[in-house]
Amino acid sequence: MKDEWQVEIEQLVQPMDRLGPVVWDTTYLLKKTGAFTYTEGYFNPPGRFYGKIINYPDPNGEIMIHNRPYTSITKAYVDGKQVLIPHDQQIEQHYRIDPTIKPPARKPVITEFHVLFDLADFDGWFSDKLSLKRVSVKYPQIGKNIEEVSKLLAVPMERLGVTGSLSYGRMEDDEDIDLVFFGSPEENMEVAEKIWAMTYSDPARKCIEFGKFWPIRFVHNNIIICTFFAYEKAEHIPLTYCDVELLKDSVEAYGTIRDNTHSIYMPLILDLEDVYIDGRESDDIPLVIYDGSIRGEFYAGERLKIEARLVSLEIYGKRTRALVAVDSSQIEKERFRKGLPLF
Repeated sequence: MKDEWQVEIEQLVQPMDRLGPVVWDTTYLLKKTGAFTYTEGYFNPPGRFYGKIINYPDPNGEIMIHNRPYTSITKAYVDGKQVLIPHDQQIEQHYRIDPTIKPPARKPVITEFHVLFDLADFDGWFSDKLSLKRVSVKYPQIGKNIEEVSKLLAVPMERLGVTGSLSYGRMEDDEDIDLVFFGSPEENMEVAEKIWAMTYSDPARKCIEFGKFWPIRFVHNNIIICTFFAYEKAEHIPLTYCDVELLKDSVEAYGTIRDNTHSIYMPLILDLEDVYIDGRESDDIPLVIYDGSIRGEFYAGERLKIEARLVSLEIYGKRTRALVAVDSSQIEKERFRKGLPLF
């Protein structure tokens, strides 16, 4: 007889042969160990992907997922308050809980705080769009809230999906809704600008979590809407897997954001102008940030100081130099346009 976990998961999990050639950002996959694993970004080698285990089976775990105990790798409770576990500690935990995951022989150039998984180690994946349909039936109030957000932002329901625990059919106690917007870069930026306009102008819409303001999260009906953006078509993705040549492991760079179109995705990509690298004037250059915690926090005209790697890679369909940062602490805002951003 099937238990609750099997019944719920079988309604949502998709076979691996339906995943397609692109492993999409914001997607959850079910590892053969039972761990719920999350993809982060689009820089994925064929047959593999970079991501993190979010929740793993643990007989002593305090998180019940469809009546089976799990433990989170990303969050913990300290003195009754939920805190984020630092990136490096999350990665070390992967090696402790899953002996099939080994530390890389060489440090990845693009990211340090993600694990490279093999698709052969997974039983299935969860479609953000299909999961939305399922949870809207299982949790009618969630479905109602998402329909209201769809109207509020003028985004058709067919462009929406859910990620996080909702993707595998579980509503967490804190009741955040992890909502995914699919579209072209232009369509998604239009949505982001509407959200920025709300969160900068309406105190009731602001989301303050873990001690920081999140510009592209907002409050609706007393529920936090955590937004994620995904490219609708593969040809829209500016950076996919390619050979990366490390030119210099550490540089100090300054630059002004010329274009923030791809700053709402993972990885973030900022096109910089008026650039100086190690004190010398440089050509315009893209900055790749492989840290999704600061999606949606950058605007055209801002001046940045960056501690980064200098690399050569293929971006926007051509080989070019780029800066790569793997953690938000490597980026500091130096100067702002006068007043608040205009949306």
